[in-house]
Amino acid sequence: MAVYNAGPFLHEAVASVLAQTFADFELICVDDASTDDSLAILRGFRDRRIQIIHHDTNLGQALSRNDAMAAARGEYLAIMDADDVCEPERLERQVTFLDGNSAVGLVGCGMYSNIDQSGALLYTTRLPEDNETIQRTLVKRWCFFHSSIMLRRSIQQSVGGYRKQLEPAEDHDFILRILELSQAHNLQEPLVRYRLNPEGISVVGHQYIEKVGAIAMRMARRRRCGQPEDLEGEAPLIAELKNRWKRRQGVAGAVQKWSDSFYAADRIYGFGCRELYAGNLDTAHACFARSLRNNPLFVKSWIGLALSRMPFAARRLKYAFRRSMEQHRELNETVSSVRRHSCPSVTVTESQRDQ
Repeated sequence: MAVYNAGPFLHEAVASVLAQTFADFELICVDDASTDDSLAILRGFRDRRIQIIHHDTNLGQALSRNDAMAAARGEYLAIMDADDVCEPERLERQVTFLDGNSAVGLVGCGMYSNIDQSGALLYTTRLPEDNETIQRTLVKRWCFFHSSIMLRRSIQQSVGGYRKQLEPAEDHDFILRILELSQAHNLQEPLVRYRLNPEGISVVGHQYIEKVGAIAMRMARRRRCGQPEDLEGEAPLIAELKNRWKRRQGVAGAVQKWSDSFYAADRIYGFGCRELYAGNLDTAHACFARSLRNNPLFVKSWIGLALSRMPFAARRLKYAFRRSMEQHRELNETVSSVRRHSCPSVTVTESQRDQ
């Protein structure tokens, strides 16, 4: 668990790990020079399974996770973010799966709950389950919940760690490299809850993540086609993106903050649309309301909020919500086969993995 200024959610995240039904684990928390009370919260736990590593200076998520993995002694490595929540059986289910499927090097959670800052359920996301679909999808669209993955230590040692050059999409790059050596699987069980935090990097840095993630996927496609990944050639573009991110100040920063709030509202609005489409009006109402808390001028959520309180109108008008149909179609596509990329996907057999 890499920790940086996660005070409001950290206690719940750590407690959810300590409450696992599978008890034979060590929890390695790397405090990356937090300026809030995160370190004090970690030290407040009295559990011998917790190991705390403290950085005097902020090194970033990639190096923090690498330090944690270097200190780990177990056969399997599980990743957990400091603001998410594990269900009690997460480790037990994943350990059992890896024990029984030697060809699989990484297992994730293909069904997870999106929660808001207070922990209220917004929507349940589903991701591809089987290795073949994951391999085809991953170079085009992200299909892992990073905070839910468990992998074999031997695979991690083969690929190395997270690459700081590719922050904040270092997780994309890491998993893409793992899947070139191993099969993957997403358990269709809601084993981890993802906290949609308006102040988190996945919201305030969504455009930055998407652009660096696209570079990681482009490099992966080159590797899968037998070409050099050309990280050096991508370095100037990555540096430019990082400089833009650091320059978010003044008017530009205010505009970006407004854009971030609009993005968060739109993302939660999408959850509401899917619930409306499915006929779950109470859940849809909660999503639209949460969307408006992020940006009260997001007009479509006001319309959705009204529809969610008018069942007859909702049944008749839900098809007019283009987003509802798009998200419904996307959900169906996610759990079914997708078109093959022009380069072959990687399918690793057990014999190939052993070699």
